[in-house]
Amino acid sequence: MKTKQLIGILLFLCSIGFVSCGDDDDKDPEGSVTLNMMNEGNGKTLLGTSDVYINNSNNFKTSTCYIADMGEASGLGAPVKLSLDNLAKEMAAVPGHLYHIYDKDVFLDFPSRKRAVIIESGYYKAYVIAPITVNGTTTGVTLKYVLAYPETNGLPEYETVIGNVDNVGDEIEYTLPKDAELRFSDYLDGEKESFDIQFVNGKLKVKLLESINHISGPYGDYGIFVRSGAAYTYVMFKAGLKK
Repeated sequence: MKTKQLIGILLFLCSIGFVSCGDDDDKDPEGSVTLNMMNEGNGKTLLGTSDVYINNSNNFKTSTCYIADMGEASGLGAPVKLSLDNLAKEMAAVPGHLYHIYDKDVFLDFPSRKRAVIIESGYYKAYVIAPITVNGTTTGVTLKYVLAYPETNGLPEYETVIGNVDNVGDEIEYTLPKDAELRFSDYLDGEKESFDIQFVNGKLKVKLLESINHISGPYGDYGIFVRSGAAYTYVMFKAGLKK
């Protein structure tokens, strides 16, 4: 009896708006835009500031971006993890599906073969609501879209300087997410024997093993790409550049 009374009270509160009983996934994110996106034969509407349009086959099409179909979703605000494996430049615009649209230059593959996007790179989330038809012919789709950013997962800002090493034995220690994966920049990879670089339990340690040589090295800015989840950043340390 008490359980039935409690349910009745909750239903009453929902009806008068004192508590939120709906699904937050259906709420549109702040800044979302509703767009009648006409295909190329009927005006060729572009999505946001991208070059994504709908061709006469009623597929999304792009030359400077990549599109990921995230599958069926409850709406634009549905919580969906980034999926970066099945990217394409042309994809069917299916009502009820959520799409992620990325600039083609934001990806980096890591030694684990996992792909990530730059933490500061904006991407579009687009949710197709329904086709637009005129006299039985599809001329485009109505959709909602919003500019979003990948979760940082505790990663530092891009191009963060983590320290300096100037004399043999100098060491830097810097904290990163424990699940982080590293990829050395080409410049560091070519001179990695000059440093002892360890990453254990979220601690990145860099130790200088050779004397600084301004001609043959080690000398200059050295970078490490750091991935956590589907996002990555870039940290730097300096050798022989301390003021």
